[in-house]
Amino acid sequence: MQKAMNQACHLSQINLSDSTKRDSLVEHRRVYSLKHCELNIFETSQRCSDVTLSYNGLVVSSMMRGKKVISLSGEKEFDFLPGESVILPDHVSMRVDFPEADINHPVQFATLTLDWDVVDKNLEFLNEHYPNSEAPFQWQLNFSKYHFVNNKELAGSINKLISISMETDPAKDALADLSLKFLLLRIIQTQNLASVQETISNAGRFAEVIDFINRHLVEKISVDMLARECCMSRSTFFQSFKHQFSITPLEYILRERIRLAKVLLENSQLNITEICYQSGFNNLNYFIRQFKKQEGISPSLFRS
Repeated sequence: MQKAMNQACHLSQINLSDSTKRDSLVEHRRVYSLKHCELNIFETSQRCSDVTLSYNGLVVSSMMRGKKVISLSGEKEFDFLPGESVILPDHVSMRVDFPEADINHPVQFATLTLDWDVVDKNLEFLNEHYPNSEAPFQWQLNFSKYHFVNNKELAGSINKLISISMETDPAKDALADLSLKFLLLRIIQTQNLASVQETISNAGRFAEVIDFINRHLVEKISVDMLARECCMSRSTFFQSFKHQFSITPLEYILRERIRLAKVLLENSQLNITEICYQSGFNNLNYFIRQFKKQEGISPSLFRS
């Protein structure tokens, strides 16, 4: 998973009410059932290990706070942190450890379980009415990229579906069905962008663009320059890039410059102004404003 390449966007935390009413310190949960999906909000408030979880249907699980360590059969274990999500198909068991949970620092995560027939119908709808014009030319989930960092668009889609699930509105099933299309598309777009970043040489027509951005990140980069790299018109390139990855080319460049700035803040003695310019920004106030917008804190607080 390319944590260094993306800025994790966190989900909204949820208050599960009076802690004295917990039925368990391990995997205490609140359930919201809809016609085509089920939302579970889990909290664990004590350290434990070897908790086994398994679900039916497509599972979309997103961390809200705390830390879990997850291992799947035949896979290397990994830390599961706020701002990250996983997707899993039917009947895949996870072994989960909660190494840092306690009553004052509960681990909280949301899990959406979706009926597979609904998932398939939504993907068929997207592919029929809004076909993907880039490789792999199908909107399809990639279970080899099951663990990924939430971008702003994906986090917003998950938060929206969680909010709808918790409503009392009689029309919430209809609202949830509409939101499922958004969520599935955002997941696929996030996976597509991660695939481009991880395998530049096999990433289709945008591989050269991503590589160009990486090589010229601290220089001035325009959409016109990137379009020429793809041998596309400016408007076609802009629309295709956003269609494929859910963000604009300039938003991607901004995220990469913030990522570089974070690396410099963590691993160098450069002052904030020097880091601003060495990350590709040419205005200190703009750099600080954009950094705070994406990370929630100023560069100096991030360093400290």
